[in-house]
Amino acid sequence: MSSRYGQIYGYTGFFPIIEEARSQSHAEQLRGILAALPTGEGSLFSRTRLVHGARLFIMDDVVYNGHPSREEHLAYSYLAMSITFDGDLAGLAERIAALGAAEFDRIFSHCYGYEGVGSPKEILAYLEACRVETTFLYVDADDASLEEILRAIHAHARIARMIESAQGKSPSERKALVRALSAWIGQLSPPPPGAFDNQLSNRDGGP
Repeated sequence: MSSRYGQIYGYTGFFPIIEEARSQSHAEQLRGILAALPTGEGSLFSRTRLVHGARLFIMDDVVYNGHPSREEHLAYSYLAMSITFDGDLAGLAERIAALGAAEFDRIFSHCYGYEGVGSPKEILAYLEACRVETTFLYVDADDASLEEILRAIHAHARIARMIESAQGKSPSERKALVRALSAWIGQLSPPPPGAFDNQLSNRDGGP
């Protein structure tokens, strides 16, 4: 299966973590960096306004399933990255270089082969070099853009709250709630990537 579903691109990469004698290993230091990464609005990947979802984790070794498989082990620990986004890999590399080169460098400088220059060309080359084939790309939207999905998620939460607040009200009051919410959805602008619903509630003053 392709790495692309419509305009959505699925990328998986495995980046070998540097092994050298030091007071704190690269893997340990990288584990701390990943644990401290912000996940909400303003985080590295949300600032690109392209990324639907991203996971970064460290793979220390593979699991041995026993007979009849052959026991194998990884030569290195790997930083794994799985990410879905709008567009193509070159476009993502350009956004990362423009909006988060220092953060990207802080993460991937612990991996073999990363030069830390932070240019779109070099970031793209490194992502391509460590890419593994995508055999199954699952997306829960029919080729919808990130902005369309964010708008739908935000509207869905408000609809649920409207239904809850309509309990016990008269038909005319329920109709008024529906009309107000419909008008609000009609002028709803895309919420910023990474913003959670409680943050949006305090910001947009919706019904």
